[in-house]
Amino acid sequence: MRVIQGLCCLAVSLAAAAQPPAKGIDLSGTWQGSFTLVATGLALKDLEITLRQSGTRVDGTLLMPKFRSPLVLKGTFSKGRLHLVSPPTRGLALTLDAKVQDPRRVKGTALLDYDSPSLAAKRDRTVLEMSR
Repeated sequence: MRVIQGLCCLAVSLAAAAQPPAKGIDLSGTWQGSFTLVATGLALKDLEITLRQSGTRVDGTLLMPKFRSPLVLKGTFSKGRLHLVSPPTRGLALTLDAKVQDPRRVKGTALLDYDSPSLAAKRDRTVLEMSR
């Protein structure tokens, strides 16, 4: 009897931990995007974002023009909120936050943190737009 109760508790715990993504939206796939600097209105276009979603976990890459290496993205998608971060790569780290209401369009903010000899330490706040 205790074994059955233990198994039932384990099953309930696992089901609760595996929350479904918001409203059945799957963000997996290739997205086109842009960053628009809040301070100046200048835009960095032609971003390519590739995402892989498994439950609430989201991993992927971000390719930017003139940036030779893809940025690795890791984060979550839960209750309509997408949160992705990239570790510092060649002097750039990103934090992306967006509210997702449409499975084909995402809009939010991105913080670009620079720390390189050519740019020094700097942070830019941008508007993030993604579509597929």
